Amino acid sequence: MANLQLSTGQNIKIQRVGLGKDATARVVGRIAGRSEARVFGVALVDPSPNLWDIAFPAAPDLEKAVLRALLRCIACGRLEVTYLSEFEAELFLRHHCVSRTCTRCGGWTTWTRPFGKTPADPHVPVELDSELQGSQQTLASGKRDLRSHDRIQVEAVGCVRHSTLGNEVVLVRDLARGGLSFYSANHYPEGSRMEMAVPYASRAPNIYSPARIVSSRKGAEKGFTEYGVTYLR
Repeated sequence: MANLQLSTGQNIKIQRVGLGKDATARVVGRIAGRSEARVFGVALVDPSPNLWDIAFPAAPDLEKAVLRALLRCIACGRLEVTYLSEFEAELFLRHHCVSRTCTRCGGWTTWTRPFGKTPADPHVPVELDSELQGSQQTLASGKRDLRSHDRIQVEAVGCVRHSTLGNEVVLVRDLARGGLSFYSANHYPEGSRMEMAVPYASRAPNIYSPARIVSSRKGAEKGFTEYGVTYLR
């Protein structure tokens, strides 16, 4: 976000506060629908220095992805944007961690979310978020929707970011490779675009993915509507 007026194609300098790292970026354009401030999309001119110290997958397997999250290897501290498959998502939502290979460690390690402030020194332990530890983010044991083999019934915390309704923390009940469903007391018009973060925690970095509302129906609980969401590739 910026209070200055930037132009598409303009080069700017981005500095990571506290670490003294900076990089040149090009303004791609302004993101519409954000009333609180001017929000601009930028692209690093040279991404090789890795300004954020986060590894991004070169070619994520979007067809198999159910969850998207920023995870941290507890052995070496490597931060990586991770696309979790259906099996990995089940384990992660049940135990709040998952085993996967780490290129820095050279083998299988345990990965969890980097709760609290992400330290500059990757070997500094990270404090767990008590909100998530006490939440209802647990897998509904053995329950699957018979309509689809890749639909997982869960009780997970998510966050909706809508251009006019703002941010809302919601309960997610179903996960699938192409989308999810959540419950809300707000009215989201079918066809409207938004961004969705699942899993979500207030004190952890969250990955928001562009999505669209494709269906809505009155939920079992009075005053709540169940919304069907599909991810936009």
